[in-house]
Amino acid sequence: MHSRILAAWLIFTSAVTFMSQPTYAQQKVVRSWVEYKFGEQITFNTEIKSPSPIETAVIFFQALNDTHTNVGLGRVEHIEDDLYRLSYTHPLKDYRLRSFTRVDYHWELTNSEEDKQQLAINSFDYVDNRYRWNSLEEKPFKVYWFDETGNVKFAQSVIDAAQAGYKNADDLLPVTIPNDSLDIYVYPDSESMHEVLQQNNQDWVAGHADADLGVIVVTLPPGPDQKLLIDQRIPHELMHILVYQYTDPGYKNLPTWLNEGLASQVELYPNSDYPVLLEDAVKREALIPMISLCQTFPRDASRALLSYAQAASFTKYLYSTFGTTGLVDLVRAYANGLDCQRGAQQALGQSLTQLERGWRSDVLSIDTVQAAINNLLPWVILLLAVLAVPVVIAVRHLRDRPNTAPAEQRNT
Repeated sequence: MHSRILAAWLIFTSAVTFMSQPTYAQQKVVRSWVEYKFGEQITFNTEIKSPSPIETAVIFFQALNDTHTNVGLGRVEHIEDDLYRLSYTHPLKDYRLRSFTRVDYHWELTNSEEDKQQLAINSFDYVDNRYRWNSLEEKPFKVYWFDETGNVKFAQSVIDAAQAGYKNADDLLPVTIPNDSLDIYVYPDSESMHEVLQQNNQDWVAGHADADLGVIVVTLPPGPDQKLLIDQRIPHELMHILVYQYTDPGYKNLPTWLNEGLASQVELYPNSDYPVLLEDAVKREALIPMISLCQTFPRDASRALLSYAQAASFTKYLYSTFGTTGLVDLVRAYANGLDCQRGAQQALGQSLTQLERGWRSDVLSIDTVQAAINNLLPWVILLLAVLAVPVVIAVRHLRDRPNTAPAEQRNT
């Protein structure tokens, strides 16, 4: 008896489900395409055959790893017979998309009977289409650049630097290339690169890594120093992506000094300006405390460059002192959410302050004891000045106090 009732119920629900399906079952997407003017607007287009009139079309689109979904009411145009064209133009000033990201989109349609249906999801890559890009691929790296001659030798030098940087990175951390694919976009000047980044970046920034996208954007201006810049900037930005892959989702917890310090370690040629900056800062007693470089670097160009120099030197000191194992433990501790002081304490047995003291003494040859005395001296002087006031008042009070001793005692 129960089995018959159950069978009847299943037949009934299946029939209801079938009858409730919208009449869009016979719809057929003819083609979908996206047109855009980089940085200005995007137009989504779809042509579809529908046996019933389409009343409204709403589009939903979202960039990869973005938490915001854009929604827009599209235009429905009846072309002929059962053919319709859907279109929607999105001004990028209203909501900007990250450059070189993948964008997913789909339409939700409503017919005259108010039945709704969502079309299948489509995707497109939002790349900088203002230029005609040349490309050279040598797995896992693919380089994009633009020039009139299509200088393949230049592109190959970029790939060579990436491969060498990858080897250096693997000596520090057990890293891997995301999805066995990584794109490198090279601009000839900082102006064009900063237009693409669409962020409030400082003018001195010469490279950027979108770690979650697996994309490097860098400026490599032509000139006698171009090869040196390739060997520095390409491995540096690559390391950011590799560290992201190694630590995600804890990447955002890494101190800035460690993130940038690791990237500096894999550069093929160290920045020759860094020792000069450090020496000058030591002479002027202008070193920035490492605890101040945990969250971000200063925006001021000179202090920012000093921060990079300190990060590179300090991370090198940690690596030479504690080796690969210590560096891996330190990265993991921070990726697991420990703060700047406790992460160092857990991984290396010393607080960040203690480690910095060792670095200043061993690498920069700073007398940390004398430096501590010099730092405390103004406070000691201030304390003595504060204490001196009541002492002086007390002495004067005692000196001015009238003599009230008995006469016979005064005459004795």
